[in-house]
Amino acid sequence: MAKKKKSLLKLFLLLFIIEVIIVIISSGYNKELQIGFEKGKFLLRNIEHPFNLQEKITEEFQIDEYYRQKGIEPTIYGSKEVYIFFKNTFGKENAISSFQLIRMLLIVDLILLLMALYIRRRLLSRPSKPQILFEMIYTALEEFVVETLGKQRANYAPYIVTLFIFIWTCNMIGLVPIPGFMEPTRNLNVPLGLGIFAVIIVHITAIKVKGVWGHLKNYVNFVKNPLFLLDIVSELSKVVSISFRLFGNILGGAIIILVVSSLVSFVVIPVGLSLFFGIFIGTIQAFVFTMLALTYIGVEISE
Repeated sequence: MAKKKKSLLKLFLLLFIIEVIIVIISSGYNKELQIGFEKGKFLLRNIEHPFNLQEKITEEFQIDEYYRQKGIEPTIYGSKEVYIFFKNTFGKENAISSFQLIRMLLIVDLILLLMALYIRRRLLSRPSKPQILFEMIYTALEEFVVETLGKQRANYAPYIVTLFIFIWTCNMIGLVPIPGFMEPTRNLNVPLGLGIFAVIIVHITAIKVKGVWGHLKNYVNFVKNPLFLLDIVSELSKVVSISFRLFGNILGGAIIILVVSSLVSFVVIPVGLSLFFGIFIGTIQAFVFTMLALTYIGVEISE
């Protein structure tokens, strides 16, 4: 076992040294390393490749603005008709980005649906590995729900589990090495929608527990609560806080990966950055968002 570990370590060090050499050879904003065959001969050479980091960021995160600056007539999958439909629906400034967002949300939904059907069909008395994994996730989050809201409200566990898995999948989908794949949560509309929905759930729960007047009197009772406007602002700030925290972290991580990847020719460091921002930060932000939504419900019904 020890010999295998040493062999793997040597292999890793060898690959690391090779990648460092590649970075050194291909360094420079205006150079790109070309490796391959040409006319039956193996070649390894630097070629001129003008690179504009700001232009690359605009192309990645503001695709409609990029097309406008380049004077390119956009199409969607080669179809002008589809582009015109999205332009008329979402506006010229958001046509392509809206299509990309909807496409990624549909992909995420399809992945979750297929995953749920797969696990459902493989439910066994002797659990399989996927079943064990999801049972662990569900049990852990269910315990948080019971501790925060009490056993009588354990029925909130499916919502909390679904929220966590959806956000986590959205954060992870950007790691798939397929052109055009991106994290839906780096678009403000997704975190904002999730935040608004979470706060709506908070108030629906409070009304169920306290009654309509029992809940609303804190916001409209001018005598007992003369600073009721601050409470209303506080509720709005919950949406802003929970949404922009998720949006900012995911978008910031994506920008950092792109910038650093460009500086080192997309090898060595970006692998570690993707693991850190994609897996670690993505998981943490999904958990934080879910726990904040759960905490908001707990605070509201306990008052």
